[in-house]
Amino acid sequence: MRIVLTKYLRGGIIGLIAVLAAQTWADYPPLCLEIGPDHPLFLFQDTGAECADTAAYAQHAIQAWQQLPADFRAFSAIQVEARGTDTQARHAWFRRLLATLQEADLPTVIRIGDGRAGIYHPLDRIEELLNEFTCVKGVQAVDIPIEDYPAPGTTESLGPPPPVKWLADGIEGAARYGRFYSIALDEIRWLRVMANESCQPLYQRMRECAPYLIPIATCRGAHVIPQISALMGLWLEGATGQWGVGPDSRWYRDARFVAPGVFGVAEPPAKMPSALYRAMILDGAMTGAAVYAFTPDTDLWFGPARAHWDDAIEPTLRQLLDLNLIARKEFVLKKARVAYQAGVARTPQEFHVTLHDADAVLDTGNLIQAAYGMERTSQVAELIPNSGRYYWIPILSAISSEAVSTTFEVIVAPGTQTSVASWRELLDRYYQPDGEGTAFISNVGRGLFIMNTRENIIEPQNFKIPAVPAPVRGFEAKRQDDGVLVTWPFREGDLSYKVYRRIPPDPRWNLLASNAENRRYLDAAADPAQTIAYAVTALTEDKEPYEGVVNYGEYLALSNVESRIADEVVIGPLLGLAQSQPVTAPTTNPQPNPGPWWMTLTGLSDAQQPIALAISQRIEALDAAFCAKNLDGVIDVYSADYEDATGWRILYTRRAYQWFFEHYNACRMDRQIRQWDFSGHEGNGQVNVLVYCRFSGYAISDPTGRVADLPAWFPRENRGETSLTFVEQDGAWRIVRSNPALPNMRDILGFSASPFDNLPVGPDQ
Repeated sequence: MRIVLTKYLRGGIIGLIAVLAAQTWADYPPLCLEIGPDHPLFLFQDTGAECADTAAYAQHAIQAWQQLPADFRAFSAIQVEARGTDTQARHAWFRRLLATLQEADLPTVIRIGDGRAGIYHPLDRIEELLNEFTCVKGVQAVDIPIEDYPAPGTTESLGPPPPVKWLADGIEGAARYGRFYSIALDEIRWLRVMANESCQPLYQRMRECAPYLIPIATCRGAHVIPQISALMGLWLEGATGQWGVGPDSRWYRDARFVAPGVFGVAEPPAKMPSALYRAMILDGAMTGAAVYAFTPDTDLWFGPARAHWDDAIEPTLRQLLDLNLIARKEFVLKKARVAYQAGVARTPQEFHVTLHDADAVLDTGNLIQAAYGMERTSQVAELIPNSGRYYWIPILSAISSEAVSTTFEVIVAPGTQTSVASWRELLDRYYQPDGEGTAFISNVGRGLFIMNTRENIIEPQNFKIPAVPAPVRGFEAKRQDDGVLVTWPFREGDLSYKVYRRIPPDPRWNLLASNAENRRYLDAAADPAQTIAYAVTALTEDKEPYEGVVNYGEYLALSNVESRIADEVVIGPLLGLAQSQPVTAPTTNPQPNPGPWWMTLTGLSDAQQPIALAISQRIEALDAAFCAKNLDGVIDVYSADYEDATGWRILYTRRAYQWFFEHYNACRMDRQIRQWDFSGHEGNGQVNVLVYCRFSGYAISDPTGRVADLPAWFPRENRGETSLTFVEQDGAWRIVRSNPALPNMRDILGFSASPFDNLPVGPDQ
């Protein structure tokens, strides 16, 4: 079966495809670094935030590099940036900084563009630096805006938007010097690049300079899964030689997570559980990302929040290297049988034809919901697919070469699958699950990935795999005068062995020996005064079933050819001989969240619980009506006697919701009950409930029709917590008062007001 893509092709696009098909890479110098699945690239940010001048900044970067584990340095580079109020000052800063880093022979990546900061270094100045400083291995641009579309009625003669031209020219400039050009984008921006017609010159330059381009899917915002799917598609269609992910702990704050089971806004911002860094890295490894770019630098080995590095980042990167877990292109192509091709978009409205399949936050996201599952498309930001049955579905660019059509069993065009059910029926024809259970399970290349899918809810999930490499068991450790001798039994299917050591209570294993022979290893460096644990793995053909449970924050990555560590032998200072025992599973995981994740009955009496449940159902009804843009349904949850804290009443409330529905789509309500107060129930029949709530939506465009998917939300005060007073009227519980006001028209109008309208956040007096 093959779905032919003709509906969204225009004459200009077909001509461009012909040009692209004829393109060959220019005669540029070889890329100065080796980058690929067997030799990934780790980019570590160093902002030098506390450094007053370039000398201090350079010294800080050099010290950080020297503290990086020595075996990581062949795969790593330090990303630095310039300071200054203008172009000349920033260029001078770079020259002084790089002169010192060149002396230290420190592999460096310079940040030359930052869309949020409005910084775009002149490309001729950047080429001067590339020509002079060989320590610079690549350049990087981040957060470049791609949301602008051509003004209605304009023609191609006006040329591409300035950011698009700046990126396209920069890629070629870096390639001329054999350096890579990294572009890191968040939100849904990579998919926009692949569909927006005004980005075609950038796409063409990407194909021409594919070996030198490294697009990065930054893990920020609510669109990580479609972003990874998009870059995976760019790579498979040949528009980039390698690609990467940008793990970032600020994703947790973006998602408005406070702690497992708690949603909202924390002051100060809540710290992300370190394990989610591992999830971000493994998302990239299983889909073929060979580059891993880490920000913020506070989370790295030299930062104040280095627990992220110790607990998750370093162990996971080390595992990628030790087990060769990054999927090669041939394995990804074998696994990804179905692809989706974005449609060409000249306007934000046209882009939503693609988003209707490819994103479940800005639109329906039928493909996303069918392939990966979604908990709550707004409130629970998705980082880990809820199902691994369909692996990852690559998204191809709107103008990818026709040659890619032979790569997949089916390529689906926008709008051809009209529902989640039809998408799932199609995918079921091409995919079989890699295991059983509620956990995410995906087997690709040399890696088997088993992941708990809940980003902020505690829910143990089971898995069962039919066959994995059988672990080495029944080994022993013996203290001798010359060290500790580890021996293990013969197995016919074993080809070679590795020996690992750890020093309790440290849970991390360190590789002692590869290709150990004769089923024995002498640890001559063992300290006779220490308790030491050893483990043995085998490159083996022996297989066995594997089943278990992954708790919140547990993400397993196993090799399909090398056995996992299932047993360990622990030998103390006074022990002469010890036998291996099964590795004890950690017992620190919390218990599952009791009851519905969004509400609690804790502390309520038997008489109060039915009332609380009835009020909760009314809040759910408000949620459903708001998402459906059902104005009457929303107002039905309010009392006719409603009055907010500033004196506005029910007609004001109705008009505020009506305004929002008239201007915004993809309406969502985040919600979680914080506290019940029944103190007024006996006297006046009122129940107060403190609720975290956030009503949100997106304007398809601004009044010009050019800037896409502008967000709006209320309430806008930081914590988003509102006290709602309910009374029972006509057999239903209704809101009679809110504090602060919900809704607040001033909050809503502030998103469409000009800077001169003077509508800051606050009460609508």
